[in-house]
Amino acid sequence: MNVSQLEDLPAETLIEIFQYLSVHELYFSFSYLNTRFNSIIKSLPNLILITASHDDPVFSFFYSFGAVQIHFNYLTSSYLSQYNFLHFIGIRSFIISSINACAFHYSQPIEQIDTFIRPDLCPKLRSLRIPFYSQQLVDWIFTGAFPHLEICHLYNRRYAMIALPSTTNNTLQNLRQLTIHRRETCEFEQILLQCPNLTYFEFSCNNSLPPFVDLNSPYLSLKRLQLSRLENFFFHNGQFDSLLCLFPNLHRFNLMVDNSFRNNETIDFRKIAHCLHQRLPHLTVLELRISCGNYPSLVQHTLTEIVELHPLFKFLRKMNELIHVASFDITSVYHDRYSYVCPFAE
Repeated sequence: MNVSQLEDLPAETLIEIFQYLSVHELYFSFSYLNTRFNSIIKSLPNLILITASHDDPVFSFFYSFGAVQIHFNYLTSSYLSQYNFLHFIGIRSFIISSINACAFHYSQPIEQIDTFIRPDLCPKLRSLRIPFYSQQLVDWIFTGAFPHLEICHLYNRRYAMIALPSTTNNTLQNLRQLTIHRRETCEFEQILLQCPNLTYFEFSCNNSLPPFVDLNSPYLSLKRLQLSRLENFFFHNGQFDSLLCLFPNLHRFNLMVDNSFRNNETIDFRKIAHCLHQRLPHLTVLELRISCGNYPSLVQHTLTEIVELHPLFKFLRKMNELIHVASFDITSVYHDRYSYVCPFAE
């Protein structure tokens, strides 16, 4: 068969070509071209929508999407409640990006997301990233109501008191990445026991980390761990060592703790370096942010001495109560929020 124009191609070939185009490229290039093209484009599976407006013209053309990513910022005029949720039913991925900037636009009832992110409407949900979440959604997630969920980032910018289900026999075998903020520290072990195959875990709390009771063997799957806002953390009474022993395969480790002067502990970076060497042999990225109250003298060694103790102690800052040690250029992450010392990179 001689093909002289795009319209002559069979539908199967057009579908394969269209898979390389974005939703907006499809819409502005081929929508309303003719009935056949409209039918083919609208029937494409797994369409990925990236948008910042509920008035986006693609909503008037496409029936549904496989993945949705909404960008909220201070310039957009859209609110989450203005989106037609019928377009999102059956999605496999839902992301609200610009997490730090979207609080105002997400100020309507948190429960509104439950109208479409629910097990009966999104049974194949694989990825979820949202700035706020309801008690109902947390209950669904941790009771295994989304059996295909692999990536889950819940940021809780409202700091609402939402508890994990206290009693559940469900094991979330498929969950690989989890971010969950503003939690009770006792839930740290509970989550690890319920999610045995995590490779990425970001956990934020506002209390002391209790001793582990049921997690008695190393958690081998975890490659990246970020722990934030731990209070009264000890480095030299066995707490730091026992924590690292649980995750011997870490490649990346971020730890932000409050080492209060009430601990009466002098931080010895030589011992910290030795512990990192012994317990985390695969570590390639490290960040330690240690708050010592108003007692910076509780830290041994100068900055130039610390940098010699471990190959990942490359970028350091010590100002007032904060000691910041990292393997990467921290100025590229924290920008102008702090004034950093010159890096001691190799």
